[in-house]
Amino acid sequence: MRRPKGCLCHGAIDLVFVGKHNMGHVNWPRHHRIGNPMTESLDDILLAEPAFWKRPDKYDILARFRQERPISRQKLPGSDQTYWSLTRHKETREITKNHELFVSRFGTGMSTSLESPDLAYEIAGMVNKDAPEHPRLRGIVAKVFTPRLLKDIEGAMIASTRAVVGEISERGECDFATDVANRIPLEVICDMLGVPEGEGRIELSRLSTQAQGFGDENMGTQDDSLAAFFALNDYGEELARERRKAPGDDLLSMLITADVDGEKLTDRDVGIYFQLLITAGFETTASSIAQGMSFLAQHPDQWRDWREDYDGLVGTALEEIVRYGTPVVHFGRTVAHDTEILGQSIAEGDRVVFWYTSANRDETVFDEPERFDLRRTPNDHVGYGGGGVHHCLGMHLARREMYYFFKVLFETLPDLEIDLDGMQQLNGLFVNGMRHLPCRYTPVRMDK
Repeated sequence: MRRPKGCLCHGAIDLVFVGKHNMGHVNWPRHHRIGNPMTESLDDILLAEPAFWKRPDKYDILARFRQERPISRQKLPGSDQTYWSLTRHKETREITKNHELFVSRFGTGMSTSLESPDLAYEIAGMVNKDAPEHPRLRGIVAKVFTPRLLKDIEGAMIASTRAVVGEISERGECDFATDVANRIPLEVICDMLGVPEGEGRIELSRLSTQAQGFGDENMGTQDDSLAAFFALNDYGEELARERRKAPGDDLLSMLITADVDGEKLTDRDVGIYFQLLITAGFETTASSIAQGMSFLAQHPDQWRDWREDYDGLVGTALEEIVRYGTPVVHFGRTVAHDTEILGQSIAEGDRVVFWYTSANRDETVFDEPERFDLRRTPNDHVGYGGGGVHHCLGMHLARREMYYFFKVLFETLPDLEIDLDGMQQLNGLFVNGMRHLPCRYTPVRMDK
């Protein structure tokens, strides 16, 4: 295993970005309690410190950054490295779309300590590539993630959703996060990739969470995160070798036979694609489903309205879940040549980090951004990324998964109740999520 030391880098997502929000009362440990977020010095706040993302007042602090310091020089904890932090919606969009000035090949996390672009590619594949490699590699998946594909797999999505809900429907209670939300996107993406059913799928979900959950106290170290990325690569590479012997009609077989400018992908290339598709297709969609249910539990009137007029509200409802949650916390780029942002000189080689979590609460873009509103329109959120050449390929897949999930759930378990007191969130530096979300409901037997 090729595991570098001391680098803060994460798999980014060219495919699926979907939702999370720090909700409800937080029992903040005494030694972490703070003063008034309106008077605390911004000089003392490190946005790259994992503890910041567990603060109950983090959105108040981010609002101050947007208003007082929309660009600021930030340090990485325990390091001499610094980066430029951008917290507003406008700059997030502009930087994301300017792929020639703000490049991805040195990684898309906060750190510039990656040993080489080759290592960045190992972490997140085409996400950490620029032209000409990025459009060439992206084109392979773009040929698969088409409207026709979504139409073809809709039946499988519905079947997977009904199977997962059916497994828990007679219990009367379950852990919604682990038993339901985590299962549905995992089954869909594994079916698409042709991953054998069984314990292997459970291990893939664990590795995906480990890879993207760094910063949460239960997710281990940066090295643990990197090890999980490489383990996913290895799993995909081994599966690719097996699939070459017996190809099928799944996405992995399509990648094996794909032609890239007259050349075939190596088994390692396919393994890296596999890792990207698993991490992008599982963790953030699972987070969106779980976080969405926790939002609805805190807004029962809106939950009732949506159940009573599902198709009338589903379009705006799903987008608001994504905006309000924003599971992918940040992305980063490296500056290709000297430039200026908001009057601040930025040198070639500097890192810039834009915070999706903050951009989606920008009061200059969203009316009452702290309000959860299933009817919100317009909703120009950046939960699926900020656009440009790295725009989210899998957002249509994510929307369809969520569409069928909530529809089946509302129809099958109409009296489901979420126990917000038992909710345990996963607060990572890169991806937010939900560890536990207890729920109860009237047991019902579903038709097979």
